[in-house]
Amino acid sequence: MQQEKSFYREHFAGLIIFCCLALIILSMIGIQVLDVKVINVEGVDRGLYTVITQKGPVNVEPNDVLRIERTYTKAAITGTSVELDKIYTTKGFIYASSIDSYHENISQLMNSVDFDGLPTWERENTTWQSVQPYAFAIGTPEQKIPWLFFLLSLQYFMLSIGGITLAILVFPFHWKESKEEKTGKRPSQPHDQDYCAEEQLSAVAK
Repeated sequence: MQQEKSFYREHFAGLIIFCCLALIILSMIGIQVLDVKVINVEGVDRGLYTVITQKGPVNVEPNDVLRIERTYTKAAITGTSVELDKIYTTKGFIYASSIDSYHENISQLMNSVDFDGLPTWERENTTWQSVQPYAFAIGTPEQKIPWLFFLLSLQYFMLSIGGITLAILVFPFHWKESKEEKTGKRPSQPHDQDYCAEEQLSAVAK
């Protein structure tokens, strides 16, 4: 009976984990479909830039920039240092690297607000939470933005459910095994103790 319950529990937990993985994969595919890539960035006028995306051009100026994140990595083949930039604006974020052909204009846009080249720059009275409503690729159609946030929320939720289910599936068995090991140690029986006492008395008598 206990083995049957354990089998059903494992089967049910495995089904939940499989469903979570399937939904995570589907959400990742959906996010990739909704993603909008930057094709070029052009300097139109003093302080005005046009970001050309797959869905059309978007004008950006320094006042639109809310947060800048600079990270550095190395190219896989050459090993040269590559700068990765993520610029949060009121019209979405721009993701670029130093090997992009338009990175010079991206640098000019960033330097127009961040004069020190900080790894993370934020506009005054701006926090990480306040830029989250703009955490979508610039150029994303307005009607698709709610779908994008829905897929992101679904992905995080499925990751949480899958992780909790896996923890419930794995850890109780270790706890049960350790408990059985502790209870499996048979305490010494009274007649064993009496036998030992008799042996000691006979040894003393001799």
